[in-house]
Amino acid sequence: MLTGYHGSTAVDLSPQYPSAGSIITKLKGPKVPGMPAYVGLPNTHSVGLAPGYHGGAYLGVAYNPFSADGDPNSDTYQVPNLTMPGGVDSSRFEGRRGLLGAFDRARRDVDASGLMDGLDRFAHDAYTMVSGPAARAAFDLTKESPRLRDRYGRHTWGQSALMARRLVEAGVRFVTLTFGGWDYHSNIEVGMKNVLPVLDKAVGSLVDDLSLRGMLESTVVLVMGEFGRGPRINQGLPYDKTPGRDHWGEVMSVLVAGGGFAQGHVVGSSNARGEVPKDCPVTPQDLMVTLYRQMGIDPEISFKNRAGRPISIGSTGRVITGLC
Repeated sequence: MLTGYHGSTAVDLSPQYPSAGSIITKLKGPKVPGMPAYVGLPNTHSVGLAPGYHGGAYLGVAYNPFSADGDPNSDTYQVPNLTMPGGVDSSRFEGRRGLLGAFDRARRDVDASGLMDGLDRFAHDAYTMVSGPAARAAFDLTKESPRLRDRYGRHTWGQSALMARRLVEAGVRFVTLTFGGWDYHSNIEVGMKNVLPVLDKAVGSLVDDLSLRGMLESTVVLVMGEFGRGPRINQGLPYDKTPGRDHWGEVMSVLVAGGGFAQGHVVGSSNARGEVPKDCPVTPQDLMVTLYRQMGIDPEISFKNRAGRPISIGSTGRVITGLC
């Protein structure tokens, strides 16, 4: 769902393919200097090796998301790595940058992997963000009215969605929000009553807010999971016999809004039991290709992986008919 390719699911292995966010970052960059091109929050690093399937893989570390992990709803929330260390003023900071550059030049002489080029870009972007005010201002939710913050929901995910709108408005190209805790193999009724209102309020407010600000037509909103849930209710887990639903990779739904896509359309259907696709099946690869096309990116573009093999960003996908 994040890369358009099947990849390793082992937590001790690095993902083989870059995420859509990383690809878009490499090809488009930030919209405004001094802002990160790609931001992940509030739990980008919660599963597997950070940043896992959100990362740049063979594109390099420069295209990993800038991590803003944490709870934006908390009064103590601070974006990591966006302020100078205590006791370091601007002149000393500039001196450290020069020293780092000297070391990097020496290391480049023995680097054959291209890693240093990625680190160079990463260091440059990091320096620009830390030394300038734009990024810190974009992450400051206190600049929003209490009424609007209430609309999104005074919880981690609601405030993260509001943060995403602020970041896009300030010049970030791609923002990913990771909202876990949906794995209800048991006790599904209580679980859904906890998470569904949170999701509905945050997503609905985000789409409304983007529309009111004239940003919706130029901003794509995707809401999706990594798999569906079983079409049959099970009898719960061995230690919790309340009913639930298991993993189901055969069919699921994705919400697409904004970005010039067709409005009010339902593309495809499942059979009556919700077990398998029936009409117009859509794959994760199709979704990636459709997203790239809408952003003016050729899905036939390829980059060389770690083995030197060219890999197209569109995989085997095709543009989704009826969405564009």
